[in-house]
Amino acid sequence: MKRIVYILLLVMLTSTAFAQTDEKADFSATCSTGQVLHYKIIDYGEVNVWYNSQNPELLGGYIKVPRTVKYNDQNFVVTGIADEAFANCIRIQGVELPTTMFFIGDRAFYRCTDLRIIEMPKTLTYIGTSAFEGCTSLVDVVMPHSVNEMGTYAFKDCVNVRHFVISHSLAEIPEGTFMNCTSVTDYLIPATVTVFGCHAFDGYDQLKSVTFFGPVPPQPDCEPAFGREIPIYVTRQNFPAYKASYIWGQYTIREM
Repeated sequence: MKRIVYILLLVMLTSTAFAQTDEKADFSATCSTGQVLHYKIIDYGEVNVWYNSQNPELLGGYIKVPRTVKYNDQNFVVTGIADEAFANCIRIQGVELPTTMFFIGDRAFYRCTDLRIIEMPKTLTYIGTSAFEGCTSLVDVVMPHSVNEMGTYAFKDCVNVRHFVISHSLAEIPEGTFMNCTSVTDYLIPATVTVFGCHAFDGYDQLKSVTFFGPVPPQPDCEPAFGREIPIYVTRQNFPAYKASYIWGQYTIREM
């Protein structure tokens, strides 16, 4: 009996997932850089960029997402990138997001393997789970300081990123955020960050140092947050707190 119930539940969940995936965009429009983007009306006067459910490999080049789009003689403000909107669009090389946008959905740019440039606006507050996972051509990522929350694995497997600018508004770096970002040489951790999720920094082949600006040593959910051979830099006034920390005291702590 339990097995039957489990199978029925699994079928229901699968059906729901496919129903969400098959949901149609409300309209499409050509942006200034020449690509046809799809949109979903989410509120009066607001739309999200919707996913390209057919032939995602055909969408390519540099895309400038507009601030507003017109449909049925009404102007809509573009406020977000929906879940999986550009997932597996392997020919996209660059994306500029408008200053009307405040969120990037889950897996929004998942495995956009040719994506080299992402220009995020200062209005952005949320980056979703696995939003840029597998974007193997990204080189540098500047996260606006308006971003105050991220989902897990946001930049996992971004193997060519050399440097991340981490938002000064984040309190937590979630699980797997920079996992397998093997080309990063240093991390500068803002004073606002107090928690690291498990595996947030796993896979750090080129990592040379980590710098903490917070007076209170961050609490990692798992040990170690970094390899203990990686030197940790802190300010002189914060040095005693890190040296006395049960976790960070086991690392090589150096003054900046």
